[in-house]
Amino acid sequence: TSIGIALASRKTLRDTSIFIDADLALYEAKKAGRGRSRFFDRSMKEEARRRKNSFDALLAGFDQGEITCHYQPQFDATTLEISGLEALVRWESAEYGLIMPDEFLRTAEDMGLLAQFDELVLQKALQDMEGWKAHGIDIPRVSVNVSSHRLNDPRLGDRFRGLNIPAGKLSFELLESAFLDAKNDTIEANLKLIEKMGIDVEIDDFGSGHASIVSLLQIAPKRLKIDRLLIKPIVESQRQRDLVETIIEIGHMLDVQVVA
Repeated sequence: TSIGIALASRKTLRDTSIFIDADLALYEAKKAGRGRSRFFDRSMKEEARRRKNSFDALLAGFDQGEITCHYQPQFDATTLEISGLEALVRWESAEYGLIMPDEFLRTAEDMGLLAQFDELVLQKALQDMEGWKAHGIDIPRVSVNVSSHRLNDPRLGDRFRGLNIPAGKLSFELLESAFLDAKNDTIEANLKLIEKMGIDVEIDDFGSGHASIVSLLQIAPKRLKIDRLLIKPIVESQRQRDLVETIIEIGHMLDVQVVA
């Protein structure tokens, strides 16, 4: 149970704004992790106003085509040839300039727009792949993020059938790897559908405490990406180098490619 509390004097008790204040406090209680209470203070109203402005700006940017893709190349560590590209969502705002995902994806999640962002990025990636092919540029594969919201969509197969997805050229990165350990018929059915369509599955941020070895055995992803927090210290820490080496060995033992 989450509880939002607002106080009022007897004179202002009939003012309906007390319910708005209590609701703002309730929002903060839920955002803090649920199962707790929060008292209203004036800063919550300012935060709500800022959040509303962010919602409006992001929704306008979405409608005006300002959500775009940038691509990060991935290289084979042995040959140094490009092994793929990762599609990264960006907001190229006409008003604010280039905005990175950590500044707007939380707002998109609060708005319930993550699935729409996934679909938009996928469509843009497929369009770019067709453009590269027309210019004679061969990209081995492109990875796009897929949220749990999208994988929990029972109509995901219907949405995919209208897209021209080249077999063996697309990978889905599972962002919220925490759900992999939970039994879910919809997710399992969608993962089977994805495999049937010739789309690879990747696990993102491996080693951050979410995906387990059991998950790797059950999902059998094509590749896993080691969390950057594990990679960053390897230039200074032998212990971290040993840890990363062990993760790579586990991946190879399970016939899973590793990206760092």
